[in-house]
Amino acid sequence: MRHLLILIAVLSLQTPVPATAPKFENGLAQPVFAGQQVIRHNVWVEVPSLDTDRDGVNDRIRVQVSRPEATDHGTKLPVILVASPYSGGTMPYPQYDINVPLYVPGVTPLLAPPGAQPSISDKKYYGNEPPVRDLNSGGYATYFLPRGFIFADAQSLGTGNSTGCPTIGGNEENLSMKAVIDWFNGAGRAFDADGREVKAFWTTGNTAMMGTSYVGTLPIGAASLGVAGLKAIVPIAGVSSYYDHRRSYGAVINSFPMTGTDPDTLFDNILSRKYPEACAYMRARIVHDADRVTGDYNAFWDERNYVKDVSKFKAAVLISHGLNDFNVKPRHAARLWAALKANKMPAKIWWNQGGHGDGGNRPARQAVWRDTLNRFWTQYLFGVQNGAMDGPKAVVERENNEWVDYADWPVPGARPVTMYFAPGEANGIGQLSVTRPGVKLTELIVDDSSIDANVLVAAAQSPARLVYQSARLTAPIHVSGIPSVTLRLAFDKPAAIVSAMLVDYKAAGAPFIITRGWADPQNRESISKTIPVVPGLAYTMTFEFQPHDYIFAPGSRIGLVLLSSDRLFTLRPPPGTKLRVYTNESSLSLPVVGGWR
Repeated sequence: MRHLLILIAVLSLQTPVPATAPKFENGLAQPVFAGQQVIRHNVWVEVPSLDTDRDGVNDRIRVQVSRPEATDHGTKLPVILVASPYSGGTMPYPQYDINVPLYVPGVTPLLAPPGAQPSISDKKYYGNEPPVRDLNSGGYATYFLPRGFIFADAQSLGTGNSTGCPTIGGNEENLSMKAVIDWFNGAGRAFDADGREVKAFWTTGNTAMMGTSYVGTLPIGAASLGVAGLKAIVPIAGVSSYYDHRRSYGAVINSFPMTGTDPDTLFDNILSRKYPEACAYMRARIVHDADRVTGDYNAFWDERNYVKDVSKFKAAVLISHGLNDFNVKPRHAARLWAALKANKMPAKIWWNQGGHGDGGNRPARQAVWRDTLNRFWTQYLFGVQNGAMDGPKAVVERENNEWVDYADWPVPGARPVTMYFAPGEANGIGQLSVTRPGVKLTELIVDDSSIDANVLVAAAQSPARLVYQSARLTAPIHVSGIPSVTLRLAFDKPAAIVSAMLVDYKAAGAPFIITRGWADPQNRESISKTIPVVPGLAYTMTFEFQPHDYIFAPGSRIGLVLLSSDRLFTLRPPPGTKLRVYTNESSLSLPVVGGWR
């Protein structure tokens, strides 16, 4: 008997007891739930008072929940909500023809509002019709589930097995995310595949949202409603204002490489629900309200501007964005960041050297990034005071791929330096310096959208652009923040595009376009109002480049390139429009760390 008791004791020591509570070391959640069965099931969360597909029943959001087995036995854990419009599959992505004339007030017809549409569909749809395919939670779930974070993968409005219609950033999409988070917190209703009402008994209700691109935009939209249960968001390459995604100072711009796309074509791309015909009226409304004709900021865009609603946030924010993202451009992260700082919200920002995507999660940096997420979520979802928001507020991946911490962003000490233009000869290379030229001179740009900007930047001479270069630098120059240009211009036609580029003319190798800006002179006074251009009259306009953080090396020349249409990023009107630049009344503003030297 004694030997039997000893054997039982030895076996009990060798067999680990399944974890029933999270564990933390050095402020990080530990993988104590590793090895437990993952329970996976689906629910359909009802969105109160929302029926975007007009079928007479409230819209429902399909959510696939993945949670450790311990949550079936009394353990309650927080949720990481990943809401996607893409997990149901994608449809063809139509594209507009961008080789078109520009809008001229009184000449180009405006879009008529959509006609009457049926108010009720004869097909009631609840989203639970098979097939209901499993969703792939990805590497984040694999890493964080064992550490005590439930993962909930939601399909956004009108996609996959969710009902309703997409609204491309509209308030309806935000309300649907709020409904899911509220349900985690015991409010609202949800149903299983058999239509039985279910409760979220397995969660504390504390929720974080994260994702990349549109998946990173939905967290910002949800936070803009001030949802109490949403404790933290991680927008990665997320849209903070849809106007900045598709327009720039009145100009219609492209999200490279998907040129010619707009809210209605994105709508087509993500409308993967059954019975999509129920959403035809919504598409017609989006086409009209987005106003691709004038490019003006209006009520449609204002509803989709989350930056103005940052004061309502109850969530801490960790931003990750690529400095070279030509799709969801850096302006989204920079303007969101500035608003968060102005409202004294807990936030940090990571800038990486990548393009569109999860650039902070690349293999060389992945361990640090995941520890950062762990610490961030542990503080805001578990309430462990681990100093997640202490220390430097910004991290920037430098040009050599070294990651550098900064106390803030723009980097402290960045101050605007004004630089002026002195023309070259016959559209050759002019001078860029901090000394204002005394001679009144003008130069001419003849638009030609058939030429790529990289060709124009490298050309020694071209009528399609103007180039101004500084003297060769004798010390590094660190630009951090938002450059801008003020230009005095006259046009020979009533419509034109104005584009500008900040360029590194390196001591060796091809020139490198650092950042760009685009504007419509018809919106020179307001992005909300088109004011006609009178050919021959001169106008002054100021617009910002996309934000950046860049160090010019000694031996480089800082370059400013002015052109009209930018082939990759703007409309491509017929060639020949002439822009006259009054160089002595124009300037470049550069945010330089430590001043000019």
